[in-house]
Amino acid sequence: MLLEKYISKHLLALVFAVFWALAPRAQNTLPDFQSAEIQITPDPYTETLRGEVDYRFKTSSGIDSIVLDAHNMEFEDVILNGQPVAYRSDNGQLRMQGPRKMGTHKLHIAYKAFPEQTVYFIGWKDDVIGNEQIWTQGQGKNSSHWVPVVDDMQEKMVFDLSVRMDSTYEVISNGVLRRTETIDRLRKWDFDMKQPMSSYLLAFAVGRYQYLERQATSGVPLKLYYPEGAQDKAHWTYLYTEEIFDFLETEIGIPYPWEDYKQVPVSDFLYAGMENTGATFFSDRYLVDSVGYNDENYVNINAHELAHQWFGNLVTEKDAAHHWLHEGFATFYAYRAEEALFGTEYVLWKLYETARVLEEMDKNGKGEALTDPGAGSLTFYEKGAWALFILRDELGAGVFDRGVRLFLKNKAYSNAQISDFLKAMETVSGISLTEYRRTWLESESFEVSVALAYLSKKEPDIKALIPAVDEIRKRVLPDENGFKTYWDKGSSPEYKAHIVRAVGPLISRELWEEAARDPALIIHKALLENSRETKDWMKPYLNAWLDAPSYVVRESTLFKLWINDPVNRKGPLDRIEKNGSLANLRLKQLWWLLAMLTPEYTGADQQRVYLEALRKTTAPGHSWEIRQNGFAMLQQVGALNLQNVEDLMEATEHHSWQFRKFSREMLEDVMAQTPGAANWEELARQFPKSKYKYLHELISTL
Repeated sequence: MLLEKYISKHLLALVFAVFWALAPRAQNTLPDFQSAEIQITPDPYTETLRGEVDYRFKTSSGIDSIVLDAHNMEFEDVILNGQPVAYRSDNGQLRMQGPRKMGTHKLHIAYKAFPEQTVYFIGWKDDVIGNEQIWTQGQGKNSSHWVPVVDDMQEKMVFDLSVRMDSTYEVISNGVLRRTETIDRLRKWDFDMKQPMSSYLLAFAVGRYQYLERQATSGVPLKLYYPEGAQDKAHWTYLYTEEIFDFLETEIGIPYPWEDYKQVPVSDFLYAGMENTGATFFSDRYLVDSVGYNDENYVNINAHELAHQWFGNLVTEKDAAHHWLHEGFATFYAYRAEEALFGTEYVLWKLYETARVLEEMDKNGKGEALTDPGAGSLTFYEKGAWALFILRDELGAGVFDRGVRLFLKNKAYSNAQISDFLKAMETVSGISLTEYRRTWLESESFEVSVALAYLSKKEPDIKALIPAVDEIRKRVLPDENGFKTYWDKGSSPEYKAHIVRAVGPLISRELWEEAARDPALIIHKALLENSRETKDWMKPYLNAWLDAPSYVVRESTLFKLWINDPVNRKGPLDRIEKNGSLANLRLKQLWWLLAMLTPEYTGADQQRVYLEALRKTTAPGHSWEIRQNGFAMLQQVGALNLQNVEDLMEATEHHSWQFRKFSREMLEDVMAQTPGAANWEELARQFPKSKYKYLHELISTL
């Protein structure tokens, strides 16, 4: 019976294929997709998923064919309006016969996907219990690696997603969770959306999660996820989340455009965060405690990704030439949210830093226009934010805000170009923005003089800093006061930290000690960055900083004391072990290394324990940042073992390009130091050539 059904179905498809090839061609207009109902069942052990998608679309006339993007998929059914249709799958596309009549149509596709990107299966093959996750990252147009879809920002539709998964895990996706039910020993999560979006924003995540429930003042429900057992870190990670949400709704002046909002930290994420519609995914490196919060926290990323729900998700760029409408605006509104939380001065100093970096890009001939689709992140994010701060300053806050609201209302749930935004601004202001566009958007140069004038007008310490730094850099030797004259011209911690960095190793003892007595962490970090030597009179300050509310300060201080005071290494190691610092794995890696290298601190047996603990941090069960740090430390002291080398081989195909690049370069170095193709070929046998092409190509060159 099953064989007859198989033959019947495929024979019918063959008949349709012949008919499709011979039939007269209809007018080939594009279908207008209205909605998609997707059902998927991921299999993390084979890194595949089975799925079905039901599309509803309209045509204004008959069409020859329908084309969907679909990478590495096998198709079981392609049914149009209840009847199987001819199709072919090649070159990352699914092509099928289109309907011959105008009207509303239904398309059903059953498939199996073998995603080589976009869907990431984390933790299923390592030795760590409970770290298993699945998450997606569409990144512009890649959702077609797990669902046949139109990978085009200009094709918007309403997506509803159902996911079947082991009930041990939590599933998160776009839209409101309408229901869950148990089917065939799996739990099914049904998510529902009411408004259309681009397919690259379609997402789902699976993991062992719990969540905090919050609510915005406007009534929008907020779900803030965290891994099981990490509730204490969740408090610090999501600090100010409600305040950020309320601020952006008020500041932008358009209600949050979706039904609910979720945030999900995921392991080994490719970027800081991703603004999937109603469900931001972000790197779990932002899961921090009270000390780590002072080094790297989620506040800016939190605001940035939320701002994208309007700028990118509600109104989407037409194409990459208009990317400023996404990243420049999200960066600008994230700064505005931080200004509301921490004060204007806080943001002005961040803008000063970005202005100097953009100035340096220009000096090196690397300036880029905001209208350049190939521009880099620094241009779209920071130069883009600067363009908006200047525009707001020129037009006035009230006019600027009215222009933004008009732009969002005009283009809601559709696509926009830069000209649409400028037109809205010209409408509310009555001012031509032709010159503004030429200077700030189309020019490759960054108007640093205008930017510095803007900052100087608003912040006296920045006004004082600009000439002070220029004068300091012109001097080869300090004045009789060791540059203290410049120190006294400003009062903010940011000003003083910049003076420390400008003076560098020429800093006098008097000025160093005065800076060290200031309680601001930013100044202590500047002193640690710029002190080449550790002198005896510095040690009381450094020993105190071992307890600083900053893991970065503690780590740098421990290393400086260990290097420069070999007689008294036991004290700093003891302090770090007892003050809670080892809760930070990166700092713990350094502590293991230094303790291992300090014979008087511990015996040979314990040294081996520390070495083995450090070696284990290169394994796939850890984040790529920790693994990279472990590799670097072990290589530096010549302590890589066979397992570390195998971990390095595995890392040469890691999905994070930064870590992949590091691993490949390091493996090249290791191979160069230990030549001999036969031994390397033997090691590489467990890594198939089909997946680890770079590794085997590298070995072939030995």
